[in-house]
Amino acid sequence: MPDIAPLLEFLGSSQLARTMAGSAKLREAAAAVHLFGALVLVGALLPLNLRLIGFWRNAPLADLARVLGQTALVGLLLALASGIALMSTRPFAVAADPAFQVKAGLLAALAVNALLLRLVPAWRLLDQVDSRGTISRFRLAGLLSLLLWGAILALMRWPDLI
Repeated sequence: MPDIAPLLEFLGSSQLARTMAGSAKLREAAAAVHLFGALVLVGALLPLNLRLIGFWRNAPLADLARVLGQTALVGLLLALASGIALMSTRPFAVAADPAFQVKAGLLAALAVNALLLRLVPAWRLLDQVDSRGTISRFRLAGLLSLLLWGAILALMRWPDLI
């Protein structure tokens, strides 16, 4: 496993960390943005994953993937930026937290799942074919995503589960 201590040290000694540490209102705003970003992200991915599993077969997957994928990306960027800002005030403590470590592992698994889905030839051809059906790889990706996001949301709500 790579040593992330230099990255954590850099984050903890940054201007961002000093600014965040000096303002309770800024930390509250960052927490609100983090929650909003997570809601936008999961809110976009829920219908997309359900469509991948096989719901709403009459809705073209290519159209849903384009709109909901872009929406999910906005949510991801908001959640990541605000999460880094929140983590900057206590980077070593947050990184040592077992719930955070599990959450990071689940996020990595989600990234791999999304990448592998995009490598499926049928995914790359969605715009060229009638994408009203689904295939087993799409169903698996959608189910995995739902389960992994469910676990992350549970950890956000109940960090003592670990």
